[in-house]
Amino acid sequence: MKKILLMLIMATAQIFAVTVIDNPTSETITINVSNKSVNRIVLPSKILDVAYSKEKGVDIKIADNQAFIKYVPIQKEQVQVIAKDKVEKIGEPEIIYDKAKPSEVFFVTDGKTYAFAFNPQDIEAETIIVNDFTKKAEEIVRYETDDSYISTLAKISQQILKGGSPQGYKVKQVDNLLSDVADLKIKEVATYEGVIYTASLVEVLNKTDKPKKLNPKEYIKYATGTPKSITAYYDNEVNHLLPFGKALVVIVTKAEK
Repeated sequence: MKKILLMLIMATAQIFAVTVIDNPTSETITINVSNKSVNRIVLPSKILDVAYSKEKGVDIKIADNQAFIKYVPIQKEQVQVIAKDKVEKIGEPEIIYDKAKPSEVFFVTDGKTYAFAFNPQDIEAETIIVNDFTKKAEEIVRYETDDSYISTLAKISQQILKGGSPQGYKVKQVDNLLSDVADLKIKEVATYEGVIYTASLVEVLNKTDKPKKLNPKEYIKYATGTPKSITAYYDNEVNHLLPFGKALVVIVTKAEK
């Protein structure tokens, strides 16, 4: 009997524009990022160190193979003249985002250093995923086998749901409509290719004014191989797909040889 791990994750989702860069050949990757929201960089392997100039007003946090980039806004005090050579503050400070400066950042990973030139713009948050297809299969297999079977499936699913990528996996953005019926629209939006496992990210849209509860078992039919785990993710904490809301489903399958 086939055993499939079914999981449910409830949390608040954040919407990002996604840019995928395959095997960057230039010495520096130049890309536009948001000057007011948190941007995310996803690299093929764990980030060991980062170098950048804080004078540019950029703040960077590292978590495994992901980096979170935020430009610190300028606060301009509002004042009024109350007497000769005397002023007082009034109201709240004005938050200014358009003074953010372009910055160059270096991410050091195991075996490779990635250089980025960030150009801050008045745009929504960006997620930049870098694929490195030269990553050795043995390193990917180590990632896929270091933990227990269940922990590995959970790790793969959670990294995808966080907007990241499993270590060394080849990421591809797709727009594959799976089903469009009266109440639900279901489409595949990304695929992730490893050595032992592959994964698919599916977006589910509730087209009605009534909440719905997803049954992960109903998504087995969308698996492209032997399903190993199916994880449903809601963008709320009430354990339901809200009216006209969206949910995400990650389907992890055994890689076809």
